[in-house]
Amino acid sequence: MKDWSAIVLAGGRGKRLLPLTSLIPKPLVKVTNKPMVDYSIAHLIYADIKHIILALAYMGKELKEYIEKTWTPDKLGDVELECFVQESSGTADAYRLLNDSIDSDNIVVSMADIVTNLPMRSFMDFHLEKGGISTISMKTSESHTSQYGVVLLDNNRKIYLFLEKPAPMELYLSSMAQRTDLFLHTNIINTGIYCFKKEIDGILQDSGLMDFGSEVFPYLLENSYDLYGFVKNYYWLDCGNSQTYLWANWDLLRKYSWPITPNGEEYDGVFVMGIINSGQNASIEKPTCFGENVELFNRAKIKALSSIGNRVKIGEDTIIEKSVIWDDVNIGAGCHLDSSIICNNCQIGDNVVLHNAIVAPNSKISSDTQIRDETLELGTNI
Repeated sequence: MKDWSAIVLAGGRGKRLLPLTSLIPKPLVKVTNKPMVDYSIAHLIYADIKHIILALAYMGKELKEYIEKTWTPDKLGDVELECFVQESSGTADAYRLLNDSIDSDNIVVSMADIVTNLPMRSFMDFHLEKGGISTISMKTSESHTSQYGVVLLDNNRKIYLFLEKPAPMELYLSSMAQRTDLFLHTNIINTGIYCFKKEIDGILQDSGLMDFGSEVFPYLLENSYDLYGFVKNYYWLDCGNSQTYLWANWDLLRKYSWPITPNGEEYDGVFVMGIINSGQNASIEKPTCFGENVELFNRAKIKALSSIGNRVKIGEDTIIEKSVIWDDVNIGAGCHLDSSIICNNCQIGDNVVLHNAIVAPNSKISSDTQIRDETLELGTNI
């Protein structure tokens, strides 16, 4: 039996990320020209995990085909990568359905729709050192909003309480008032990556619990299992909506998530996957990134924090800034795109202004159009 294996949960529909997920599953949405699922797999391989299982559901066949085409045996080396397409009712249920495929004493459960530089090996070592049934990855946050709830930890990072409602908190804290080694945190985020002992298998089978965050962890605490929090200040972002998705692209370009970096080779802050054909006086600022077969016409300007995909043409005198352009996009002359997202297979006419706009796949925008603070649906033709 192996020391470690990993499950990547990659079955979400990505409804909050529409229209970016109109035609592809959320794990295939690219951040700086690399699908999020690839970041997740690479993260686990870098931690020297030799058996990785992907739990697929929505558009699972398409996602499985992509993974098998991309992660070839030559690239994987001695790592075994398996994909299972299954419908589940929650994160814990997805794990339970894969129980027979897990052959290790300890398991990492990760997500395919986040970008993070969590020090995975340190996280795993912490789990082994503490010896609890589970360890939750956590990070500190400057925000003190109620969406993060609260967690009660001791000096040893053992968890005593998860709370989201104040009344139970007051009752519980009054009973723990004599403990001087407990600390209540209101600014710690559960970042959704977990370590488990193999013992969790039987608990999930017997209890029938469906979700780790809302059901399994409270159950473990109520039944006196040791649960620990790995609390560090690392980069983590859930690309759950178009705004956080845009931020993730900017963050990777600014190297906030180092050593996680954009796709391609870096040349002084510009990441390039292939040849860029540039016209006269075309300019590129840093940090930016480019896919393959990009064509910049005369005086086109690619300003900082822009991600340009594959087979993209950008017309004369057009300015792109703080925007994400996907694949197979043609942008006309004299356009200005700012803080916008353009999905695959779009045609943008001349003198188009896009500010804080989202253009869904297969859309066409006529010349001299201005779109501000608006999201276009799939196949829009204006």
